[in-house]
Amino acid sequence: MMGWLRRRRGDVIIRSPGWQKVQRVHARQRKARLPFSATTTFLLTGGFAILIGGGTVLLWLPIASTQSGAAPLLTALFTATSAVCVTGLVVVDSATYWTGFGQSVLAGLMYLGGLGIMTAGTILLVVIGRHLTLPGRIVMKESVGATTLGSVTSIIKRVLFLATAIQIVGSLVLLARLITVFSTGEAIWYSVFHAISGFNNAGFVIFPDSDSLIGLRLDRFIIVTIGTLVLLGALSFSVIAELARRQRMSRWSLDTRLVLVGSLVLSLLGAMALFFIEQGNPATLGDVDRIDQISDSFFQSIAARTAGFSTVDFGATRMPTNLVFMLLMFIGGASGSTAGGVKVNTMMVLLAAAVTSLRGRPHPEIFRRELAYEQVARAITLVLLVALTLLTFLLALMITERQSIDSGQFLFIDLLFESVSALGTTGLSTGITSDLTTGGKLLITALMYVGRLGPLTIVLGLALREHRAVYRYAQETVRIG
Repeated sequence: MMGWLRRRRGDVIIRSPGWQKVQRVHARQRKARLPFSATTTFLLTGGFAILIGGGTVLLWLPIASTQSGAAPLLTALFTATSAVCVTGLVVVDSATYWTGFGQSVLAGLMYLGGLGIMTAGTILLVVIGRHLTLPGRIVMKESVGATTLGSVTSIIKRVLFLATAIQIVGSLVLLARLITVFSTGEAIWYSVFHAISGFNNAGFVIFPDSDSLIGLRLDRFIIVTIGTLVLLGALSFSVIAELARRQRMSRWSLDTRLVLVGSLVLSLLGAMALFFIEQGNPATLGDVDRIDQISDSFFQSIAARTAGFSTVDFGATRMPTNLVFMLLMFIGGASGSTAGGVKVNTMMVLLAAAVTSLRGRPHPEIFRRELAYEQVARAITLVLLVALTLLTFLLALMITERQSIDSGQFLFIDLLFESVSALGTTGLSTGITSDLTTGGKLLITALMYVGRLGPLTIVLGLALREHRAVYRYAQETVRIG
């Protein structure tokens, strides 16, 4: 034999068993698991559904309403959904229909809904010392608007403190004014309730004898305080934290710059539209002086994108005004904030891509930064899906409210305004909410739920499904326009 085949000292001979000794092994088939994006979406939507269900049961109790017996189930469901989804659409007067217990339930639902089920759950994990997995960090990165995976945990730790601190400060500021008007107990409760409603962009109001904030439109102290709370809630936690941490504008991240510039432009657009279009309309701005007209215009422009507070009656505004404010409600606030809509960040990304295309540049860019193709594609997908959802629900509403439309009680613009308000979780209305049919109220309830969770779950699903392709097809041009 050859030398390398010879057995040497220390060699071990391993003999495989013969075929007659081989035993049959039964392999257990593992059950297929849902992908992480699907389970995360299920937990998110299920968490909000459980909170809405719990709120519905509490508001359904006889102790929650001032009426004899329990409130109608549909009324409790609609109100609980509006509070959890921080929308503000109501079918009853919150100040007179609900007792102190019912209003306390609304305040709790608004607080938890604004903070978000996922954010609250992650805060709990951080507090008890558990660590987030990498997929969990990716999910929370998208939900709270973080820019890096490593910043998620630190941001979540500050979310609860920052949100609670702002609402406490807002309550104290409101209390300084309301204590001069109401008794001590009423002033404290009104301050706490409206600070929660304002920061969480919910739009619920329990001031006596006031249709939203129309009765308090001349009280600039309250209007400015609530407007500031609404603005802070719509900027998102990450933007507020960055503004507090980085004082110089040159050090702001691109996301913060887009949010601030977009919010400023939209606020000016809404204020100018309301101010100039409603001049001479005695039912809106025509019955107050110039300073109050400017104050109303700016407050309503800020609140219209995110919260249901109103100092003018949108049932009496002119149609061009409603069209402008529908655009504002559709866009909403910043990503990771308590506001709804497709978000300012999304629209700024699309605007940057459009401007870059008009300039003939091959890659989307803004503020000397290039945007990734994935972000532009994600923004386009989100806007198209939300617009398709709006169209579907609007068609369904036109069917359920056919008799009201035929009789002239509702106009098409009223249903469109109501649908955009529900989808954007804004809460403004032309006054038709309580007159909707049972089917219409159920559709608006579902639309508020979809509007609160739809954009977030879409973005989460798209982010978690992204992967680099190992190949690319050949390019070919098509005719556009």
